[in-house]
Amino acid sequence: MRRTRLQLTDLRIEGPDGVLVDDARLELRPGEITVLVGASGSGKSLTTRALLGLVDPALRLVRADLRVEIEGVEHHPYDRLSMADSKQLERNFQPLRGEIIGYLPQDARGSLEPLWTIGRQVLECLHLRGDGQTDPIPWLARAGFKSPERVSSLYPHELSGGMAQRASIALALARGSRFLLADEPTTGLDPTVQEGIIQEILELRDKGVGILFITHDLRIVPKLCNRLLVMHDGQIVEEAYGPQAIELMQSKPAKALWAATQRISGATR
Repeated sequence: MRRTRLQLTDLRIEGPDGVLVDDARLELRPGEITVLVGASGSGKSLTTRALLGLVDPALRLVRADLRVEIEGVEHHPYDRLSMADSKQLERNFQPLRGEIIGYLPQDARGSLEPLWTIGRQVLECLHLRGDGQTDPIPWLARAGFKSPERVSSLYPHELSGGMAQRASIALALARGSRFLLADEPTTGLDPTVQEGIIQEILELRDKGVGILFITHDLRIVPKLCNRLLVMHDGQIVEEAYGPQAIELMQSKPAKALWAATQRISGATR
């Protein structure tokens, strides 16, 4: 069977004041959720942006090895030549973004085109998909909207935070993304809305999408986790597996993050 996976190794990013990410590595597989946790500033979002070739030019991308394998066909966007040529690097990543690697940002509304209806934005994604589909309604329904026809006619400013997240999921589905990078998609949302987004993420997993879910809220990890990675000071310091991953954490950063989560939530372990 031809393999499909996304594998990042040897990522190092430096800023004006020193190393921001050092030797970060992770792997995504179809139908699995990898949860990346860490305190603010630990390097989670930087690592995620590196998977899209979107590291801020003000920072120094020292090295990275990204292998994206789709049914046996390999892509290596960070080859030696492209690392030194920003235009070539952009060309290497263009066929990967959206079609293969989708992105679900924390500020979903801000990532939507403000002058287009949601239906039109889904339709544009379908055009890029190139298989002749022209109806956005089924894709909005798949993203969890109960009234997709109504949502199709709305503009981004008319959406709630949870609706904007679902709209971003619909765009990723319409593009046919094989992997989805969800960068703290539940942060700042009402608990009921958070639960809805988590259920949509689980349904995507069950449909074979490989997902990287970034969060600093360990309370939601057991609902999502196939693999847990703990990041601290730009490094992956611990890895655990399964719904009981939190119980298996041993590193000081992981324990400190869990203690902070308990203080905020008032929960007990």
